[in-house]
Amino acid sequence: MTKHLTVLLFIKLVWGQTSIAVFDFENNGIKDREVRQLTTRLESELVKIGDFRVVERTRIDDLLKEQKLQLSGCVEECLIDVGKMLGAKQVVMGSVGEMGGLITLSAKLVDAESGELIRTSNYDAVKGLSELIISGLNIVALELANKKIPSRPKQNSWENRIEKAGIAKEMDEEEANLASL
Repeated sequence: MTKHLTVLLFIKLVWGQTSIAVFDFENNGIKDREVRQLTTRLESELVKIGDFRVVERTRIDDLLKEQKLQLSGCVEECLIDVGKMLGAKQVVMGSVGEMGGLITLSAKLVDAESGELIRTSNYDAVKGLSELIISGLNIVALELANKKIPSRPKQNSWENRIEKAGIAKEMDEEEANLASL
């Protein structure tokens, strides 16, 4: 009886997942190996959420070789077609780059059949690639999966600095600014 229940739960889990293909981000000013690692990490974050079955990267590479395609010249329509050939229901694509001293990542989830944009997510990492890897990609994955994102306190707000220091909230803003110096 428990074997049958386990098998049924497994089937429900697999059938409830959407098959997606995650393509390398367009590179706008960082190292190619960093772009590749960010893509791999986003795949991992999407798998951990549990709503997606991610097409294995080697299958994408094999299909591209077989079809004699290169991702560097492949525009969005081409990526969607490759995703369909892989049996993916949805594709994830986007761009990552450096701009104004921060690393910015934009990702979009697209329906492979209709080409319709389902969801987007943007993340600007002030602290660079380490921030993007440690927390940014998890947030992007959650947003693409339409999941609730845990709230984070603003690290640099004067209210948080006062609370951490144990100073009474009754202080006016001028006193708070002096206390934070």
